[in-house]
Amino acid sequence: MVVLALSLVACAEDVASEGDPEAITVLQREAGGGLTEWMARAEDYRDHVPEEDVVIRVALPEFTDAEPFTRALADRVEEEVQDFRSGTRGPVSLGVEWELVAAGGVLGVRLVRTEEDMHGLREAYATYWYDSTTGGFAYSTELLAGQEELDELNQIARQVLADDEEVSTESLHPVLRTYDSLGFNDDGDLVVEFDPGHLSPVVEGHVPSTEYGRKVVVVEHATAAPLLSDLGERARDASLVDEPDLTPSPAEGDDVHGGSPPGVFVPHVPDVDCYDGRTRCVALTFDDGPVEATDHLLDILAEAEVTASFFLNGDPVLTRPGTLRRAYAEGHEVASHGDLHDPMDQMTAQELPPQVAAVSAMIRRQTGHTVELFRPPFGATDEDVLTAIADQEMVETMWTVDSQDWRDLERDEIVENVVGRVEPGSVVLMHDPQAPTIAAVPEIIERLREMDYEFVTATQAIGHPDPGYSFPQDWDGDR
Repeated sequence: MVVLALSLVACAEDVASEGDPEAITVLQREAGGGLTEWMARAEDYRDHVPEEDVVIRVALPEFTDAEPFTRALADRVEEEVQDFRSGTRGPVSLGVEWELVAAGGVLGVRLVRTEEDMHGLREAYATYWYDSTTGGFAYSTELLAGQEELDELNQIARQVLADDEEVSTESLHPVLRTYDSLGFNDDGDLVVEFDPGHLSPVVEGHVPSTEYGRKVVVVEHATAAPLLSDLGERARDASLVDEPDLTPSPAEGDDVHGGSPPGVFVPHVPDVDCYDGRTRCVALTFDDGPVEATDHLLDILAEAEVTASFFLNGDPVLTRPGTLRRAYAEGHEVASHGDLHDPMDQMTAQELPPQVAAVSAMIRRQTGHTVELFRPPFGATDEDVLTAIADQEMVETMWTVDSQDWRDLERDEIVENVVGRVEPGSVVLMHDPQAPTIAAVPEIIERLREMDYEFVTATQAIGHPDPGYSFPQDWDGDR
């Protein structure tokens, strides 16, 4: 791909006025002309987890002739409200405003979120689409023809932003929530906007800084056109209209768009049945990340073509969201290890739900993925812990082989602890903050392969159980 000849722009300025090539075209910002507005406050949202008072102010458009779009926008915002409350530190307030960015056969709405928590004030953007020919709601990545096209757009963005010292391109991955605001400017060029802080370099012990503001990549239509889906081309046309048409033709039927949108990943696992009596499956799992060493671990796993499961804690996720996005985009299973690394069996029933909800919300805010597995720190569980996990529709997931790397063992001891104890169906506990563990992984993989083991995710190893299940069923906390 030749990028140097393209007219591409990256900047950190605030969204400018009409005619700015780095701004998504806005057709309307207020109710009127047949478009009404729905307002909501904190009391309009049910609480999934106990939380201190948070100020919520939401304004959303209501489309009389596109009711499915109205409902879908409301559902997305409700999820945002709950994830903001659960997945940030000291949440204070959340405001949501809207802008109409396309009208006609395709409708487009850009939502602007203003969030405040203990780390300060920041903005975030998401642009959603409605195809009146199918009645289908669409994410921004569905303006692209598929995952290959999103990968290509991601490469363009990486090259454009490569010399920007305010951007860590290592954190730029083709996932749903990174590319959740795509639209078109007044010239019909594709505008890709990234939330303040989303691509910022790591700041140890702190969320990435938002001081650099919004980042933008603009791709001329001649270059973007081969990447667009049919919906994307029609969305572009609907963005360039002189007069908004807020009465789209009634949908001809239910949404016929099938499959997941680009930017949604499932773990890369071998097509095997771990319970067929012949296949020797093993799941390598890593707790307490992401940390600085996790990227090196991901390099090792990529070279060996091994998929693993990562059970993540709250502060590391907030500090290194780019590493989380990388693990997700590279097909690993991401799961929750609780917000704080404290024994949950010593918590009250009221303290448990926020501990369960926090990392799930953080992961969804960064990737769009809904977590299915939860591992209590130290394997410390009881009936209240399992109930809190089940109430949030996750599986309690322990291990069957303990590498004991947490005992400050040497590399060779960790290797022998794993290889000598693995059996078909084993789920192995390791920790990526431990340097000897990272050093042990290549030999563990090599020796288990020599024993004809297939590397799978924890979910695959334990048989895809329903939410509320506890693995292993005879867990005694001493493995």
